[in-house]
Amino acid sequence: MPPAKRSRRERTDDWSQIKQWTLWPEQELYESIRPLVLFHETAGERAKEIDVPRRTLARKADEFEKHGMQSLFPSEEHGGARETGKTLPEEIRQLVVDLHCEMPTMGWREIAEVCSIRYGRRPDHKSVKRIATSGLRPSLQVRRYQPWHQIPDPAERKLAVIRLHFEEGWSITSIAEYMQTSRPTIYATLQRWAEEGVAGLDEKSRARKGPRKVTLSVANEVEIRFRRTRYWESGA
Repeated sequence: MPPAKRSRRERTDDWSQIKQWTLWPEQELYESIRPLVLFHETAGERAKEIDVPRRTLARKADEFEKHGMQSLFPSEEHGGARETGKTLPEEIRQLVVDLHCEMPTMGWREIAEVCSIRYGRRPDHKSVKRIATSGLRPSLQVRRYQPWHQIPDPAERKLAVIRLHFEEGWSITSIAEYMQTSRPTIYATLQRWAEEGVAGLDEKSRARKGPRKVTLSVANEVEIRFRRTRYWESGA
């Protein structure tokens, strides 16, 4: 009997292991949405398991159910082919450099996803790496948000997390590292926002006092960003 071509592996749900074993980006994409399309797991549950933005998973699962396996491959019909560095406009190239400067440990694929969310154009992850290390100067001189515990207003630091995740597509892991806090803290912030909206920005008091009230300016900004997020999720 001829020897097996591949050494046998034990089945696992460990996403870090699965990512190492996938051979192609399309294979990794399918593995990320498989629990949604096969077992009807929610996008929020899967996002927590693999640290990928919830709306990205929901959109990819919807595309798979509509178009099948071909939705896993880049095409104009499904969001456009992945673009090379030569075809990207200057503002996207600058965003790549700025993201790499602001968050050096952010993965190339995550940067590509942020570009897709911000501009509707997804660069190839290899192009992202070339652009980020090309020597182009970043436009950022200082970080946009201070670490979690250095932002005195609890509503403002929660709003920073909401902006980075829902508006820009940063993963929970990247936000936690950037804000210098724990993943459970970031996840709890996003969970309260998803469940309570603006009310989720209120600081839950440990004493028996009335809750801290969110300022009107912060509440108005969040309402605008929430509508914008719903617009993108709708696919409009």
